[in-house]
Amino acid sequence: MRFKTSAVLAFLLVGVLLLSICAYANYENDSDERFAYISLCDGGISHGTLSTKVYASIEGNSQVTSVKVKMELQKLSSGDYSTIETWEQTFSGRSGSMDESKLTSPLSTYRLKATLTAYSGSNSESKIIYRYS
Repeated sequence: MRFKTSAVLAFLLVGVLLLSICAYANYENDSDERFAYISLCDGGISHGTLSTKVYASIEGNSQVTSVKVKMELQKLSSGDYSTIETWEQTFSGRSGSMDESKLTSPLSTYRLKATLTAYSGSNSESKIIYRYS
């Protein structure tokens, strides 16, 4: 009886672990979505001792004539994120990328909110991604 209980508990623990890993992999995988104009998009955040660095990039398909990258560095305060810095740039052509940094507190929590937009004539398509430090 004791062996069966231990085996069931071990089985449940492994199941929960596998579900957690799968959920995390799906959360981080932006390439599963299908877009009309956006081929690839990515972003990242690195929180160091004195500053936080963020980057974002976008690549459009052959129909894209320009792209825009907007990055917002957001700080967690009282359970909500608020924007403390915004960077924005439009690029002619199919791709664009930005990387920026800001002096920040090592004791605070930050995230990147990146809005990536591809334009094709009068049509456009946007993707918002969040990355956490």
